[in-house]
Amino acid sequence: MTLTTAHPQRLEAHGVSLGYDGTRIVDGLDLAVPDGSFTVIVGANGSGKSTLLRGLARLLKPEAGSVLLDGREIHRYAPKEAARRLGLLPQSQSAPDGIAVVDLVSRGRYPHQSLLKQWSPADEQAVRDALELTDTAGLAGQAFDELSGGQRQRVWLAMALAQETDILLLDEPTTFLDIAHQIDVLDLCARLRAERGHTLVAVLHDLNLAARYATHLVAMKGGRIVASGAPRDVVTPGLVEHVFGLECRVITDPESSTPLVIPRHRPFAGDADHTAEGDL
Repeated sequence: MTLTTAHPQRLEAHGVSLGYDGTRIVDGLDLAVPDGSFTVIVGANGSGKSTLLRGLARLLKPEAGSVLLDGREIHRYAPKEAARRLGLLPQSQSAPDGIAVVDLVSRGRYPHQSLLKQWSPADEQAVRDALELTDTAGLAGQAFDELSGGQRQRVWLAMALAQETDILLLDEPTTFLDIAHQIDVLDLCARLRAERGHTLVAVLHDLNLAARYATHLVAMKGGRIVASGAPRDVVTPGLVEHVFGLECRVITDPESSTPLVIPRHRPFAGDADHTAEGDL
């Protein structure tokens, strides 16, 4: 099936199939990421959401179909040219032993460097801004491998922000973060969209956080998109049961007025014992 839109978006997938070692994970998928949106992809483990993000990020070449960036097949861009348009926070990362935080974040400026254009005041400012935005400026001189998991995740995000792309892809950006820092990161993503006009695409496991922060929600199952749109239109009891196998109620979050999923209680043998004890 060919995806048609009245106004093509900057990042689109047309009939994309993706997989690993002959095993197809995403099959014939169409997606148009709304420009200026905070698009969040959700689904159960194995649904293909991270595989889709890897395809959108140019890390995985489609077995069929194509991913278009600014109207051009993404694999036709030279790596640096693609990296000046699209940034990525991957799910797994590795850093050189002993590297300082500021040096790691500075690597986000690599796409902007060339033989004729070396380190500049603009590069310095971009790194400084990224450290401030992620609340890691105080860690700049520390060795990256001495940081906690949460601190490391924020430094990786700073490196992606230092890249200064209009489109940013985030694969589980709240991994290793406590709830306060999860909110900090997602608040930052929301500000980047609202105040700077960034387009963000993130994979999240927490459906309630996805519903709270997404302007556009994409639900996946079995390598296909089963629903997409505004969270209030996508997050329904039927959708949650279909995608996650979870019976639930969906109410309105009193803080954000977004959908809030309340799992149905699943009785177990101990329930009767607790009830009996409570009656004594």
